[in-house]
Amino acid sequence: MDYRTILVELGSDAGCAARIHMAADLASCFGAHVIGASATGLRIDPVRGAGDDAARYAELARRRLLGQVASHGELLGNTLADTAPGITFSHHVVEEETGWVLAQEARVADIVLLAQPGATGSGVPSLAPEVAEYVMLNAGRPVIVLPAEVRRLHGGHVVIAWDGQREAARAVADAMPLLLRARQVTILAVWGRPGTPDGNSEPVAGLRHYLQRHGIVAAVRTEQTSLPVGPVICDVLEELGADFLVAGGYGHSRMRELVMGGTTRTLMRQTKVPVLFSH
Repeated sequence: MDYRTILVELGSDAGCAARIHMAADLASCFGAHVIGASATGLRIDPVRGAGDDAARYAELARRRLLGQVASHGELLGNTLADTAPGITFSHHVVEEETGWVLAQEARVADIVLLAQPGATGSGVPSLAPEVAEYVMLNAGRPVIVLPAEVRRLHGGHVVIAWDGQREAARAVADAMPLLLRARQVTILAVWGRPGTPDGNSEPVAGLRHYLQRHGIVAAVRTEQTSLPVGPVICDVLEELGADFLVAGGYGHSRMRELVMGGTTRTLMRQTKVPVLFSH
């Protein structure tokens, strides 16, 4: 399987141009079409009887937002023309909330490039899901969460965070086009139970043999720890000099994540490399 339709989140954040470059790079590699998606947010009409001033203000706000998304389209077109002139693309503008728009558009794409969520300024967790979280849980497609400074998505050292669960298995299958083009692949298993795991221990051995049958010879790294898994994975990625992470995306109730934390949320926010999540 190759990626034939690549969806990229467009916005006013510092990483938007880098995401478009990455979309162009993937599209050139796989001969894909690029869709840039812009969302203006929910359209709120003035309350009846609020007066002409309220209506004018609402229309001015709407035009300002539409002007912003028009600049996103210009950036998309100019970047693709400069970096991948043969690639076809389209710009979709929807007057709805960003997460909903991207989740809907993603259902007819092969893979989605998203901005990495920012930390909450107040230090108080929000009950509202971040865009990347919402899309991962609702799109039914793999997503790649990109730090702003990333410049490469394929051809480097790919690490697979592997626990043998359904989500991780889905992520490996969805990442196969990138795994086949990787310079190096490492299976990373973080163990919380006693024992001396190695490359012949399950569930690692099964994945290693599966990848071999696809022509991928993967190294194995095991970490035995009682610490939270997310920070351990981040530390290993830095130690290995990894370029990319493949991981299952796990969802819990919002309150459970607020109380207990979550490996997926840690990886989504704190990794310095792109992460492909599948749910």
